[in-house]
Amino acid sequence: MTVYPKDYIEYLIHFHGSRDYFECHEIMEEYWLENNRHVTWLALIQLAVAVYHERQKNLSGSLRLYRKVLTHMRANKDIFHGLHIHHSDTEQLIKSRIKTILHEGTYEPFNLPLTDNDLITQCKNLCHTYGWEWLSDDRVQAKDLIYKHKLRDRSDVIQARQHSLLKKKREREEL
Repeated sequence: MTVYPKDYIEYLIHFHGSRDYFECHEIMEEYWLENNRHVTWLALIQLAVAVYHERQKNLSGSLRLYRKVLTHMRANKDIFHGLHIHHSDTEQLIKSRIKTILHEGTYEPFNLPLTDNDLITQCKNLCHTYGWEWLSDDRVQAKDLIYKHKLRDRSDVIQARQHSLLKKKREREEL
């Protein structure tokens, strides 16, 4: 039986159970930062945010992120090695999402093609303890979940971005 990082399990139960893609982003971003910013975790972050944007009809943001995930996947065929996410099926799902967006199709729930039955059972059981349905249909959700990013205090993020911009500006001026 494979042992998975706790944060990966949390990501999966939110991705497939609560359908809180914003929370997926938060969980995995912290894990990514703590684990040398490995591209595997970045791809999962970007995938969750792509679905988050698609569900709220931010189609340009969604397309941009889906394409970034495909770029990561094409550059590294082993990107999901050890996580038991089927690579080619995931790639096909993302391509299908892009095509749907470009043809103004309707949003559908996104389910990662997991290949480890023990992992799926573990996630289903955790979802059940939280009162969530595994592979739930998130097309009818409360706006507080769909637009969750608008409900949080982002002053620290804004301050960090301003600091980064000032630093880059100073570096350009020194050249």
